[in-house]
Amino acid sequence: MHTPRSHMAQILTHLAPLTARLRAARPRNPGPTAPPPPHGSAVRSTGRVATPKAERYAKQLCSHATWKTPHAQWTSPHGVIEFPDHMGTCRMTAQPDGLVFTIEAAGPAALARLQQIIGDNIARFGTREGLVVEWATD
Repeated sequence: MHTPRSHMAQILTHLAPLTARLRAARPRNPGPTAPPPPHGSAVRSTGRVATPKAERYAKQLCSHATWKTPHAQWTSPHGVIEFPDHMGTCRMTAQPDGLVFTIEAAGPAALARLQQIIGDNIARFGTREGLVVEWATD
């Protein structure tokens, strides 16, 4: 008589190569990998968007970024997104009256690109509120 357990070894033998291929193909989020830019070469910018839903938007931004960046994490009221290729880092803090961003980038071009990415995403997430990030370079 055959029972499901008697076939388990055969099933596992057939599934092992498939499982290995799936594990190799899936993207991994290894955590922070980008070292900070060398001292003196980093540029910074601070942005602010006024909204009573700051925590919601910050959490949404971090969640969205996990698909695109090596590391994005939200732990209320703070979040961080590390962009690939040592492009830079965005730190955010949700406050009762708004969301504050601090971007540190490898150079002026990377800073402009990160401001655009963060600003576009916040504008898209907050379309109903008409959200716009106001940036000030440090």
